[in-house]
Amino acid sequence: MSEIQLANSLSKNSEKNTARNLVKLAAFLVVLYIIERDSPAEYEYNYSYLNPLAMTNVPRYKIIEKIVGFPVIQLPKGTFPTLQWLIKVVLSLLKIFINSSLSQNSGLSKAKSFEWTKLFPISNDFGDISEESLKDVVEQLHLNLEKIDKDPEIERQWQELSQQKSAEENLVQIIDNDFKEIQSQIPQEKIDELASTAEKTVLDNLQKIVKYSAKLAEIADANKFSTSDSSVEFSPQSPTLDDYDQQFTIIRKPAIAYNFQQDLIFAYLQVAGPNPMVIEQFQASDSRLPVTPEQYSQIAAKFGFADSLEAAIADDRLYVADYALLNSLVNGSFISQELEQQKYIATPVALFAVPPADSWSRPLFPVAISYQRTAISTEWILFTPLDGESWMTAKNIVQMTDSNYHELISHLGRTHLVVEPFIVPTNYLPEDHCVRKLLVPHFEGTVLINYGAHAILVAPGGSVDSLLASSVGGDQAMAAKATQSYLFNFNEISFPQTLANRRVTDVSKLPTYPYRDDGLLIWNAIEIWVRDYFSIYYSNDSAVENDTDLQTWGSTLVSLQGGRLQNFGDDGQGKFNTINCLVKTISTVIFTASAQHAAVNFSQQEMMYTPAFPLARYLPAPINPQDPESFIKGLPSLSQAQSQIDTLYLLGSVYYTQLGKYSLSAFPDNDRLEEALNKFQHNLKAAETTIKERNRNPDRLMPYEFLLPSQIPQSINI
Repeated sequence: MSEIQLANSLSKNSEKNTARNLVKLAAFLVVLYIIERDSPAEYEYNYSYLNPLAMTNVPRYKIIEKIVGFPVIQLPKGTFPTLQWLIKVVLSLLKIFINSSLSQNSGLSKAKSFEWTKLFPISNDFGDISEESLKDVVEQLHLNLEKIDKDPEIERQWQELSQQKSAEENLVQIIDNDFKEIQSQIPQEKIDELASTAEKTVLDNLQKIVKYSAKLAEIADANKFSTSDSSVEFSPQSPTLDDYDQQFTIIRKPAIAYNFQQDLIFAYLQVAGPNPMVIEQFQASDSRLPVTPEQYSQIAAKFGFADSLEAAIADDRLYVADYALLNSLVNGSFISQELEQQKYIATPVALFAVPPADSWSRPLFPVAISYQRTAISTEWILFTPLDGESWMTAKNIVQMTDSNYHELISHLGRTHLVVEPFIVPTNYLPEDHCVRKLLVPHFEGTVLINYGAHAILVAPGGSVDSLLASSVGGDQAMAAKATQSYLFNFNEISFPQTLANRRVTDVSKLPTYPYRDDGLLIWNAIEIWVRDYFSIYYSNDSAVENDTDLQTWGSTLVSLQGGRLQNFGDDGQGKFNTINCLVKTISTVIFTASAQHAAVNFSQQEMMYTPAFPLARYLPAPINPQDPESFIKGLPSLSQAQSQIDTLYLLGSVYYTQLGKYSLSAFPDNDRLEEALNKFQHNLKAAETTIKERNRNPDRLMPYEFLLPSQIPQSINI
């Protein structure tokens, strides 16, 4: 079976097999955790996964593949996260399929003896807990599932279903057999040697949890959409916002659902939403945005401000979100068992303004949105807040485009795949090398997650293919292009530099920009920590220049047979001559793996609400500003919206590790290092306090919590 078939088998969300596939993914991860202890510690590059990007090679485990019937990967030893991570992911997968099944009135909703909201003994964003406590959490979940399993209605449905299925079709039997066969392939002494008693108990209960979940999944998928007493009419032709709201049963409905239609919230998302990396200062006239002085003054007055276009231009108070980078994408299609639906991508440009300095308040407000009449047209159609329903549709199109930009460029391209090339050469440094000791904790779980990204999420038939607006080939190429735009210019992608490149550093001109302001707190804390850390190992620039292991690391990263970076190091060709360059480089890697990824990843919880963040539109964009058709008409179907919830909840709900909290074994005893680490942790705690205070300011229309240090993992591990 190919990786494309793996994507179809594990990830593709169809109405028929959603729950089954989620449970299979949980079983797959438990399998990987078990066999990873028998993996070799080998690191080498692979350029075929997302050609031409440098990724870590992950060979296939042929023996296990023969047992389970789909590709099983053999991760380099030490790259699979801990048991705590595995439990968090399994909890998320279980919550997803329960939420989906209940919202679609499957057979699970008939169970009366158990309250589903009480299924989970702990939230899956729990912090670091002891192995014994972990054992108790898993044991309680196992007992809760056992109780559900004994519900008379569940038992009745399972008996009926069992009579209809052969042993070869029974997911519970399949998973049980797979677990037994896999464990038989690993010598018992290896398991005894590496696993504590508590860990063995947890693994045993996890396997029971997956098997109980498999039974519930079979019931859920067999009965989905088959009942007539649903409280929601799941009509793909005419869904309402209430229909989308009711898709959230045990998963919390995002806060954005209550205010996403407001104009000021639409603008606020450009500075504090999932993708606050696009907005830039407007520098010159743009023929795509033919806003007249009269229109501008009327729009400003609509928001309660007296302003002129001339003054806004003179004061540099205009900002633009330009999505031209997506111009190469073409319209995709969604193919389900019933029909093929045309999807529509767009590349709008949106204009925003900040009120004058003497105004009573200075929120960013929207001025206009423009996009081409057709993909090959030279005519641009302008929409403003003065228009009717078409303005809401235009805003929704911007949100759709922004969501595609977010997933392909800001998220996958400029965090996951930018960090990846550093993993191989870092693991070839001597074990006691200061760069290796500092960076390895920031790579935990990344090889596994990035393999899953290319093999499942962005593979043909995967979630990206199904949900995003373009074709999967175009999406893959766009992600690779975004990655190269950073890796080919590495010395210019530090967080402060990216802000300067977009001309958004002046607080007097753009006063409310939570991503910028909170991000600088985290960047400064990281940079100080990295500088203090390297001052312990390098007394001067000559010490850096004479470190042959470091120079080999740098030369590997710029090599065509290595990481394929450009503009990297003091000389732009991988050589490090100064402490300053090393500090900036390592700070950029750590910030990208931790804070930047947190900003774009955990905001996906807000993106679960499809009406606010559609990943595709299913009607052509209106070409008349007076078009009265509701924006809801072009939204994804309820089935697609449910898949969006499933995918984005998994990606945005697993918090594992915390920035600044290194394991006890990360660094040897060193008084100077301990002092530097304490300082780093103190600075992060101070940043947390400052951000919480900022979030109480009414200028922040919604709290911006994605860069709270307590919510930032050390690495890209989901």
